Amino acid sequence: PVQEDFSSVEISKEEEEKIKELAKDPKIYTKLVRSIATSIFGYEKIKEALILQLVGGLKKERGDGMVTRGDLHILLIGDPGSGKSQLLKRITKIAPKGRYVSGKGVSGAGLTAAVVRDEFLGGWSLEAGALVLANKGFCMIDEMDKMSHEDRGAMHEALEQQTVSISKANIQATLVCRTTVLAAANPKFGRFDPYDILAKQIDLPPALINRFDLIFPIKDLPDKDKDEKLASYVLDLQQNPDSQKQEIDTEFLKKFIAYARQNCKPILTDVAIEEIKNYYVDMRNAGEEESIKAVPMSARQLEGLVRLAEASAKVRLSNKVTKKDSKRAIDLLHFCLSQIGIDPETGKIDIDRITTGIAASERSKIITIRELIGELENRIGKTIPIDDIVKEAVEQGMNEGEIENAIEKLKRSGDLFEPKRGFIQRI
Repeated sequence: PVQEDFSSVEISKEEEEKIKELAKDPKIYTKLVRSIATSIFGYEKIKEALILQLVGGLKKERGDGMVTRGDLHILLIGDPGSGKSQLLKRITKIAPKGRYVSGKGVSGAGLTAAVVRDEFLGGWSLEAGALVLANKGFCMIDEMDKMSHEDRGAMHEALEQQTVSISKANIQATLVCRTTVLAAANPKFGRFDPYDILAKQIDLPPALINRFDLIFPIKDLPDKDKDEKLASYVLDLQQNPDSQKQEIDTEFLKKFIAYARQNCKPILTDVAIEEIKNYYVDMRNAGEEESIKAVPMSARQLEGLVRLAEASAKVRLSNKVTKKDSKRAIDLLHFCLSQIGIDPETGKIDIDRITTGIAASERSKIITIRELIGELENRIGKTIPIDDIVKEAVEQGMNEGEIENAIEKLKRSGDLFEPKRGFIQRI
């Protein structure tokens, strides 16, 4: 299974002609989106992202041995019953070499590699896990939030460096896993709370979330028009299972993806680079004049944009990444960031919201409180009455709720403790 590759998909001369013809179609993106999961209503943006993920970006190897991954990782976080698992199952069928695993039945060793005692040789041997077996293919991980913390930790290296290092018993090995990951998870409390901040409801470690190029929240909120359309669509499918015809059949779609991945190596044009660069610089410096420095996106998202733009060019079997491809990539990333990463206080996009759960505005308040405690320590001594901090902070324009919240966070992180009621002290 490790040797199996896209090249195992046989493509005849006639099919090659048909693939090239389809790539020239001006409506190719719409056609592909309509073919990806006809039984699921809506989700056009997500389906478009999945098409780009299937085709993938370009892997780049530099002279110094550094490798930049070309695989796009996508995370779907949504309410139960919103069709996430259906999408994952469907992509497993379309993707050449796709594997599907589900939360509770996954262990860290099952994802990466296990060291097993070999009965015949009397020693130890390595057995590859799902991510390694899906090398140069796809791994769908469902119910990711149900996995244990240690098992999720096994994925960090596999997602970014695309290798799996094993050091167990007398075996030291590094296995290659150039695998594209599509994961699905439920929010912290089972369902999204429409009145709370999205980022706080994602119960996954920040370091892991940061490795996904796109994160899509799928909210299931009542909406009369949308519900009516959805009900008609689903019931129509129940009545006539073949009523929603795919524009492109599964087998041909699989061949199209394999062909695009094998034969297309698009190069970034100057206009495409300029478009991405401008977006990145504008986003990073949108709030220059303000004291709170929010980080709207990091260099990791910049690399993600390049991968998305390359995938967009691959869909057209083009050898050049154009300005249109860059725009499509920017639209998708902006769609994700504006849904998850908005800091409610400033209304600005803030990547910290997603990756650390603490917004920049909140962090600046914690820093203010820290500085106040430092000043008061010089004046009063080690033990400081909370009332004094509140009084000073109110003068600086903070309200009592925010002050209490900041003190509580500092207590939890182990910076402060309460030696006696109503007083705090630095550790």
